[in-house]
Amino acid sequence: MAAPVSRPVMLYGGRSRLWWLPAGGLGNGLDDASWVPILAISERIVPRVLTSLRLAGAPAYAAPADSVAMSQAESALPPGYQLWVGASAYGEAEAALLAIMPALAREAAAEGDVAWR
Repeated sequence: MAAPVSRPVMLYGGRSRLWWLPAGGLGNGLDDASWVPILAISERIVPRVLTSLRLAGAPAYAAPADSVAMSQAESALPPGYQLWVGASAYGEAEAALLAIMPALAREAAAEGDVAWR
């Protein structure tokens, strides 16, 4: 059993994006002090979603989903990414996603893919 890690509150100030988010992902160039996971999306739409969120002024980051944590039913889906958004712009991110999701779903269905998981 692993021992808990102690991180004094004063050490949290000034941490970069990677302190909150998994390594190996893609960002949209905007940063925030804290992040929340919002949606699991298909690898194919990551660039378009990140661009849409940037245009809406919402910091966003997408990292490959952890395949170990996926259920057997989810493992049959194409590789996915977990989408994170800046907590301070959650409302803007939600509005931007609601605006773009119908078009992405139609395109994904035409290609036999899924836009989100």
